[in-house]
Amino acid sequence: MNRTTKGILLYSSNFLLGTMVDAPAKLLQFHGTPVSTVVFLRYAIALALLVGLFAARGEMPAKTSSVKVNLLRGALLTASTFSNFYALRHLPLALTVSINFAAPLISCALAPFLLGEKVGPRRWAAVMVGFIGMLIVIRPGADSFNPAMLASLFNAFVVALYAIYTRKSGFSDHPDTALLWVFGLGALISGLAVTVEGFAAPSPNWLWWVAMLMGTGGLTAHMAMARGLRLAPASLLAPFAYTQIIWMAGSGVLLFGDWPDQYTAIGAAIIIASGIYVWHRERVTGSEVDVPQGAD
Repeated sequence: MNRTTKGILLYSSNFLLGTMVDAPAKLLQFHGTPVSTVVFLRYAIALALLVGLFAARGEMPAKTSSVKVNLLRGALLTASTFSNFYALRHLPLALTVSINFAAPLISCALAPFLLGEKVGPRRWAAVMVGFIGMLIVIRPGADSFNPAMLASLFNAFVVALYAIYTRKSGFSDHPDTALLWVFGLGALISGLAVTVEGFAAPSPNWLWWVAMLMGTGGLTAHMAMARGLRLAPASLLAPFAYTQIIWMAGSGVLLFGDWPDQYTAIGAAIIIASGIYVWHRERVTGSEVDVPQGAD
């Protein structure tokens, strides 16, 4: 198996593993665990596993190239996790991921203002079509509209900012060092939230295994993505992010009986098609492709 194939497999597995974060997060909240506790468990468990991995290797984390960049990245991803988990509590899995797919489109729309990049009329047209698809999914004003959809949209916006800022800063830390900062800051911020609200242990006790799956999935997803990006170019890998709709929709049906409705399916198809076209135009024009990265 060559490097590119390994990169594709690793990067694609990141989105299956990411579903192992979102589905457990929804399941924990379904059984009454508050969102702040769920976020704390997600980061604290992943942080403990990562520290254990460093210890097992007998390694010390590499020195960071920028404390400020890591702090901002960690804060953005923690905000993304809170908004995403809140949305998961109220919305079907397939619906949240469909809205989250708008992140590359938002990133493209913000690039001229935050990065000074030129976005041609074709990409602007694709962004506008993608936003139409998002409106079809959200359907503001309809009886089916849920305010939690705005939390999911906010998550997509934060993920887009994260991608833009990472590109703008020329971030170059070792992936495991970056994870240590992200998980550490995420555990700290969510820990402060838990201190205010109070820690609510998952109940019944078998939900602790669900929490362990969530934390393990979060760590392995980030590691798989980072290693996939080291083996294959981002411009090749970007479209594989949309495979997550398969895992999220399937998990929603199996665990919660949530079948995607026709509006979600149509809107998601439009958003995905628009995202793929933006990716195609970025390859043609030589622009750097934004690889979708969630907070999971």
